[in-house]
Amino acid sequence: MPELPDIVVLANSMNEALRGKVIAEVTINQPKCLNVPPEDFSTRVKGRKLERFWQRGKWVIADLDDGSALALNLGMGGEMRLHGPGENLDPKRERVVFRFKDGDQLWIHHWWFGHVHIVPPGELDAHPQISQTGQEPLAEDFTVERLADMLSGKSGRIKTCLLDQKFIAGIGNVYVQDILWYARLHPLRKANTLTKADIERLHGGIQRTLREGINSGGGPGEQDVWGNKGTYMQNRPIGYRTGEPCPACGATIEELRTGQTTSYICPKCQPAP
Repeated sequence: MPELPDIVVLANSMNEALRGKVIAEVTINQPKCLNVPPEDFSTRVKGRKLERFWQRGKWVIADLDDGSALALNLGMGGEMRLHGPGENLDPKRERVVFRFKDGDQLWIHHWWFGHVHIVPPGELDAHPQISQTGQEPLAEDFTVERLADMLSGKSGRIKTCLLDQKFIAGIGNVYVQDILWYARLHPLRKANTLTKADIERLHGGIQRTLREGINSGGGPGEQDVWGNKGTYMQNRPIGYRTGEPCPACGATIEELRTGQTTSYICPKCQPAP
């Protein structure tokens, strides 16, 4: 499933490749991924120019020239890929296809639960899913103090908090592993037991890990709009490295089940609570 760094990389590449293009035609092979009837969707996007692409949580937002927006979500995974004029799509695979006036095409494929929504001007904050998205962890207002306030009164496990999209946006099970390692926190540690120093390390771990993911072009299986693959997994500190030595202390990285997810920890750097 794409996470924040993967969506930032994708949005940046779409901004570079698609900004200024005008939508000439839309092919809809999976109407259920839309938020309005297909005919309405087509009418509202045809002739519109793509002004800007940006990330919100796990969504790519495309601002259109009439003030409306496309809200694109890959759900459990998939691709948004630029194709040339002469390429023919597979209607059983591609969910929605945008054709532009210059002949280029954007093919959108997702496996499960993906969305291609049109949002009226000024209504993005009222979107049923986007309005429920939590704090953006790379925003300027996400300070150590802000994180401390967010954690105040939280009694659950710290990993559970970080994976809650209504609490903080865009962190999933790939990047959370190294976030917690940088913070020297065990995933089962209760959020309300964190000290000021713990929270400072956690804030730094969130910032560092997500920026490393962006600089690496994204995580495993993720691609930008041209199909370039992310390389984060080649240089990650401990995530998914069961049995290998911890890069900080040399202890053997362990794998354990934490709720519905698997965690990877250094038992020395991240002592059990």
